[in-house]
Amino acid sequence: MDDTTPDAAVTLNAQLDRKITIVNFDLHRLQDDLNDSISSSHFASAMLKFLPDIQRLSLLPAGSRHAFDLVLKLGGNLNSHGGLDSGDPEDITARRNFYASLDHTMGEIVGRRFSEGEDWNVQREIKRIEKTASYLRTFGVEPYFPQTLDLMRQEMEFQSQQNGAGGQQQQQQPNGVPNGVPNGQGTPPRYH
Repeated sequence: MDDTTPDAAVTLNAQLDRKITIVNFDLHRLQDDLNDSISSSHFASAMLKFLPDIQRLSLLPAGSRHAFDLVLKLGGNLNSHGGLDSGDPEDITARRNFYASLDHTMGEIVGRRFSEGEDWNVQREIKRIEKTASYLRTFGVEPYFPQTLDLMRQEMEFQSQQNGAGGQQQQQQPNGVPNGVPNGQGTPPRYH
């Protein structure tokens, strides 16, 4: 794939999204055909195979936005897999390990997304992740994207400090960029 074209991220995203959907559907169909549950560790193993390509997608111009959504999709696929109510310790451990891998990758993606200066509704995404985390917590599965949530909250705090105390508006510079610093391009908060 030629990653120099402007639509390289869109193309790779569409390919990965389709492959993830097909694998997810096939695993659910296999589970139905077997009349038995596929373990969460096996399901997670199949989904984790997509992470290297998602990481590659995140390196393309504007690819981090798509990569963010695909990582959440992988998490959602395991959530829809079922078996949460079994309380099986092995299942819960497999889910925690899977979500930890996703969280690590997502941390890198979120960092890139902020550094690209993209205008995105971070608070909405935080609420989206927190809602799923709350649901999983009722089954004893936690944490869910803790590193990612910390990163996003730190960036929001950093941006609100850049806006000034008391919610004052940023001063527009002649080049149209607030305070002369593009969104996410100032001195970022420490992520580690």
